[in-house]
Amino acid sequence: MNTTKTNSKSYRGIFTALLTPMFENGDIDFQSLARLVEHQIKQGIHGFYVGGSTGEGFILTSEERQQVLEAVVKAAAGRVTIIAHVGNISTRESIKLAKHAELQGVDAVSAVVPFYYKVTMKEIREHYEAIMAAVSLPMIVYHFPGATGVNLSMDFYEEMSRNPQCIGVKFTSLNLFEMQQIRARCGQDFLIYNGHDEVYTGGAYAGADGAIGSTFNMMPGLFAEMFKIISSAEQPLMAALQAMQAEANELIAHMIQFDVIAYEKYMLYLQGVLSTPTVRQPLKQFTAEERERIEQYYAQSDVLRRHSL
Repeated sequence: MNTTKTNSKSYRGIFTALLTPMFENGDIDFQSLARLVEHQIKQGIHGFYVGGSTGEGFILTSEERQQVLEAVVKAAAGRVTIIAHVGNISTRESIKLAKHAELQGVDAVSAVVPFYYKVTMKEIREHYEAIMAAVSLPMIVYHFPGATGVNLSMDFYEEMSRNPQCIGVKFTSLNLFEMQQIRARCGQDFLIYNGHDEVYTGGAYAGADGAIGSTFNMMPGLFAEMFKIISSAEQPLMAALQAMQAEANELIAHMIQFDVIAYEKYMLYLQGVLSTPTVRQPLKQFTAEERERIEQYYAQSDVLRRHSL
């Protein structure tokens, strides 16, 4: 594997976990997807995480996941780093998606741990090793115990970090002590991406190299600026960062009263980025009363209006 790019700055920064825009009938809205990609790049994000849970990856068919990735690669046109999420409870299906991602010229692949079936750390490690053996792309492990019910061990992280093809972890957990321990056990070259947007500044000071986030769809410029401040050669401006994180968390606190993906799509619709706010069944469709509450919040939110088209 060519590790030149792996060791560069291209994997550090703010990566938007892209939503998948859809028409009212549930079909993918590729025109809005291209517009979303362009909007994000202009707002200063460093890359995209495509096909994850935010992108409704586990609700899309494998063919649709491939089509979405192809569309994002085309729209991005080499301007930012692209990480393709290829995770599936089937190792064979993950390999199929990884091979397709490699053909599209993405920069890295990522995969959530196998879930539903109870497997040990040994089987999880072998799952990742099988995917990596099938392609030459760097691998980013995806730790999301709140969704998968799987808690990866420190020994697992340390063992995976010894594989030169496994370059890091998307760490979606509020346990920042655990994040710091991964840094301590795996060294500075093992990338850590903060996964819970509401604690990004805390994650950065616990050792995260960047973040992969769902709410970046709605406020990419805010988090890109936070990363810039954190990465500054000068002492980071903690008061400014705390204020910016508080601004982001105000929106996130409102969002978690609703279904997250539907909420984000509705906000992007109000921001003029998406043509419709449709999510695919069985995800929740908002009532008229819920839409009114969201619209009222949008009308008074400076951060959302700043990130509108």
